[in-house]
Amino acid sequence: MAYKLGIFSTQQQVIEVIQALESEGIASSAVRVIAKDHEHTNRIESETSVHADEVNDLTETRHQVRDNDDVPLGFVGLAAGSVGTGYGTGTPSAVGLTPYYGAAVLSGVGDGDSEMIESLRALGISGDDAKTCRDAIAEGAIVVAAETGDAASGEGPDLTPAGAAEAAFRRAGARTIL
Repeated sequence: MAYKLGIFSTQQQVIEVIQALESEGIASSAVRVIAKDHEHTNRIESETSVHADEVNDLTETRHQVRDNDDVPLGFVGLAAGSVGTGYGTGTPSAVGLTPYYGAAVLSGVGDGDSEMIESLRALGISGDDAKTCRDAIAEGAIVVAAETGDAASGEGPDLTPAGAAEAAFRRAGARTIL
């Protein structure tokens, strides 16, 4: 699935862009918020219907799994589904992130930076975009990913979901759009 990514400096901007995306017809279930930790997402989660992924939690879980490599796979799958979601073990989060947590936990390991990049890739951010997002998140920025499908724009204004997402990101003050 293709994503349009926006990097924002404040939680207020993220709340505004989520509202703008919804008014553009992009469902909240197609929006992901990715930040460093809960401190950078608590207001977003309380004022919108969008769950936020905290990369520090994902990376820490990867360390715990690596350090406890004798943990049975079934336990890892169940525990991974509840990390940072605020829901009970095995219960999917608001936007069905259980498979993503499992992928982040079970993917390869390495140093801290590469683990964060692997966590971002497991969340659906690929290539150099993962590095850009890692650097922004490390500085305290918040990434919003809008699922846009694979539709391509023709001539004239971009009326695809990607075009709508980009317009919403610009209106909300994104400092970077990928």
